[in-house]
Amino acid sequence: QLCDEIVFGIGFAGIGGTAAACETVAAFLQCKPPTESAAKHIKWGAYDTGAKMVAKYAQNPETYIREACRIDPPVTSATHVLPVDTMVDLAGHQRVMPAGMLSQYVLSMGNRDPRVFPDPEVFNPDRPNLNMALTWNGAFGAPDEASYPRICPGRSLSLGITTAVINHALRLPPPAAQPTAPRCNLFA
Repeated sequence: QLCDEIVFGIGFAGIGGTAAACETVAAFLQCKPPTESAAKHIKWGAYDTGAKMVAKYAQNPETYIREACRIDPPVTSATHVLPVDTMVDLAGHQRVMPAGMLSQYVLSMGNRDPRVFPDPEVFNPDRPNLNMALTWNGAFGAPDEASYPRICPGRSLSLGITTAVINHALRLPPPAAQPTAPRCNLFA
């Protein structure tokens, strides 16, 4: 069962989400919205050429990837189980959703909230609050990361693989082996 869970985690986070992150970053490096992206209104800001994008990526690949994925996240939504009966508004009608019901929530819209991210459509890897992006199901790297109901267990793996793939494509040195998030011990 442990092997099944590990392979599922690697397959889901390591392939699906990571492939989407690589696609997003590769498109951004060329100042092109990803082909399947809903991010049709991206504004490149100060990084309006491929050369400027590559230079910014080389300065700090992690913040570049995080900002690109804030705008076009590899994980756009998540499902959770309602812990208690919950009143919701559906098209102007109040409905009670019972405890135990599966609920889908859209993470990507939070990444465009102008109350959290000023000029949310502008690509800006220097945002001081980039760790507030809900890119990997929660605020990856935020001081209260553990308080989120769900956060992607493969977030560090995805970020590391994306960095290695893009660095290789750009012929940059491999990323340094420095963890950016707490690591779990599977065998504890």
